[in-house]
Amino acid sequence: MKKLALSLSLLAISAVAFAGAFQDDLPTVAVADAKALEKLSQQGAVAGPLAANTNLVSVNFSMAGAKAGDAQLESLKPVAEQLFWLNLGGTAVTDGGLKQLSGLKNLRRLHLEKTAVGDEGLAAIKGLAELRYLNLYGTKVTDKGLAAIANLKKLENLYLWQTTVTDAGAGELQKALPKVKINRGIEPAAVKPPEAPAGPKAINTKCPVKGEPANAEITFVYKGQAIALCCKDCLGKFSAKPEDFIGKVTEFKAPAEEKKPEPKKEEKKPDAAAAGKPINAKCPRLGKDVDPAQTVAYKGQVIGLCCAECKAKFEANPTKYIAKVAEFKDPDKK
Repeated sequence: MKKLALSLSLLAISAVAFAGAFQDDLPTVAVADAKALEKLSQQGAVAGPLAANTNLVSVNFSMAGAKAGDAQLESLKPVAEQLFWLNLGGTAVTDGGLKQLSGLKNLRRLHLEKTAVGDEGLAAIKGLAELRYLNLYGTKVTDKGLAAIANLKKLENLYLWQTTVTDAGAGELQKALPKVKINRGIEPAAVKPPEAPAGPKAINTKCPVKGEPANAEITFVYKGQAIALCCKDCLGKFSAKPEDFIGKVTEFKAPAEEKKPEPKKEEKKPDAAAAGKPINAKCPRLGKDVDPAQTVAYKGQVIGLCCAECKAKFEANPTKYIAKVAEFKDPDKK
């Protein structure tokens, strides 16, 4: 049996790009507890928003390696509703620890590669009804474990490299889940798990929290731009309140906001026509005798015009003509 050459550790995959594949059916959830995300970061995880347009989150313990185990999974409970993507690859998690994942109702992607997880662990997660991706490369899973997850009807991709799963066991699961793609790493055309397209490139080289050189693999997308941080602790602080730090990212360009046109300064329109004798005898526009029927009340004084046309012209631009009314006394001038 030809075996594929595989790396012992997987690089962190961009959660923002992965979310795009599910943009049409992302569940709507409440905002995750920022303190809970910060606690996860302090325990060695890269924890933060999945993307800018959703409250879902991703938690990646893979970079913590053996320092992360069952004890850290207890900290997932406060974000159980928001957790969409969980990476436990290469950690010290055990079958017993996986029992704490049973309440992750929105979990779509689960990495368990290179862990000590076996059949008992799969029995503990058989209730993750929304799971679409499950990586079991290098685990102790057998045919018995596959039978336990046969009810994961939405599962789309399953990786079983370097396990003791047999042809018969994989065949039975394929019958139960005809749409799932089972990759055991032994087919001639087998390839390693597809990585999501790279997310947006970080725009900065200095961490806005500590001012130290930033790590391009630890980023947070803010207003469409990837901001790099120097460590997971800074990622947690920045993601909790980016507006406190974004001013230190000189490369950041605030999205152009639609400028509202300034309100046009309009001249004060003449007051509504008022009854009364006009103060003037001559039309300020044409110089003709005023018609008592064509008057306009302007600043408390009745101005007479000679015709309807002159009245309309005066109403449209009173300041143009009022100076020709010698009888007019402007109350606004001291």
